[in-house]
Amino acid sequence: MFVSRPIVSRLFQQTARRYHGESHFKPPSMDELPVPAGSWQAQYDANQRRYNAALLFGLAFTAGTLVVAKASGLVYLNYSPPKSLD
Repeated sequence: MFVSRPIVSRLFQQTARRYHGESHFKPPSMDELPVPAGSWQAQYDANQRRYNAALLFGLAFTAGTLVVAKASGLVYLNYSPPKSLD
C-alpha cells in the first residue's frame, strides 16, 4: 500500500502539468506597442476637464442630497446639543 502512494502521486504530478496542448506563443515585443500620437498636453488637459467636471458634479450632488435630507427632517446632523432630552 505504501509503495503505490509515491507512484500514484508521481503520476498526478506529471499529468497536472500536461493539460496544456502545444502552444505557439510568441512573447510580445516593443514593436507591438502602440505609437503615441498627438499632443500629450492636449490629452492631459481634456482628461483634467472631464475629471474636474465629475468632481464638481459629485460635490454638487452630495450637497444637494444633504440639503434635501436636512430640509425634509429625515436627518439630524448634530450641530449642537438637543434642546431637550425628551
